[in-house]
Amino acid sequence: MALRQIGVGAMGTTPSQPDIDDGTRHLNMMLAQWQRRRWLVPNLVDLFCISTGASRYNVGPGQAFDMAVRPDKIEAAYARLLNNGGSPSAVGEFDDSDFSSDFYLGSDGLSGGQGPIDYPLTIIQSYEDYAGIGLKGLRTWPNYAYYEPSYPIGRFMPWPIPPAGMWEFHILVKQPLPVNLGGDEAINLPPEYWDAIMWCLAARMAPSYGQEASPTVVACAKAAMNTIRTSNTQIPTLGMPAILTPSGGGFWWPGLEIQKL
Repeated sequence: MALRQIGVGAMGTTPSQPDIDDGTRHLNMMLAQWQRRRWLVPNLVDLFCISTGASRYNVGPGQAFDMAVRPDKIEAAYARLLNNGGSPSAVGEFDDSDFSSDFYLGSDGLSGGQGPIDYPLTIIQSYEDYAGIGLKGLRTWPNYAYYEPSYPIGRFMPWPIPPAGMWEFHILVKQPLPVNLGGDEAINLPPEYWDAIMWCLAARMAPSYGQEASPTVVACAKAAMNTIRTSNTQIPTLGMPAILTPSGGGFWWPGLEIQKL
């Protein structure tokens, strides 16, 4: 369908196999670009691993944080304190049973035990900032985390380094998009992506056939992308440096001081 928007295979003709193969390569390259843009990814996924006392944890296929493609960055992170050596999460998602005393069993096997507690980790945004930490081997309660997007395996570095078995690290990353599709494979994405893929792929492939994408193709591609952007946009609450906040804390928004009262 993308080829037909630029006149290839139109009027009842059939595109050649080389045309289909080239279009599939363009499709995979386009989706590989899309998966790095937060507003083009359908959702975030929550990955977790148990602390082992190590200073770094690998992120990628078959690693401590197991995912098909190593992420370019992590959107957020938190550490879950496993009370009394509690059991780790069955899945990496938020689970009501982890926080409600009605569902969590205490050490006596009866309801009413205290569930694990989550603590947000401040993301260190650059390796230069991480390098500036004087005592990188400090071992105590974790407060910060740095993610090194090395390829093909990324590395998650909590700081300070917590003891083994007491903590469960969680990272929020963009859900990987399919980037190794064959010419006859289905694209497992929400329906609103189909229109965007067709028009954007048509605009991307037009130069291969010695033409510029028509104004209609460009306009339809922009409209489809705006639909996805509107659907996927999530804006987190603004955080500010502690020195700039009236409360002296690292996280503040107007009215927070009232809520603390």
